[in-house]
Amino acid sequence: MSFSLPFSLLAGIVSMGFSADKLIGFINSFSLSILTGSFLLALFFYEQRYQNQYYFYHNLGISKTGLIAGSYLCNVAIAVLLFILKLYLYA
Repeated sequence: MSFSLPFSLLAGIVSMGFSADKLIGFINSFSLSILTGSFLLALFFYEQRYQNQYYFYHNLGISKTGLIAGSYLCNVAIAVLLFILKLYLYA
């Protein structure tokens, strides 16, 4: 999250300038960014910077694929919560 959150926040703030309703534009862009580009960017940076950390997780019985799937599911949960918040605020 330390890599993907700043990128998603930047994408959300930039989209606020192009959207008629600022909050909806921010939520849509932030959610889409956290599910796509920032997730891939975070995977790349984690691979470059913390490559040796995978051994720690492997010794705990968690595979690299399991880590990626688990982190993506966390991002999906955040995006779903944001979409529910958007529906609640603008229903």
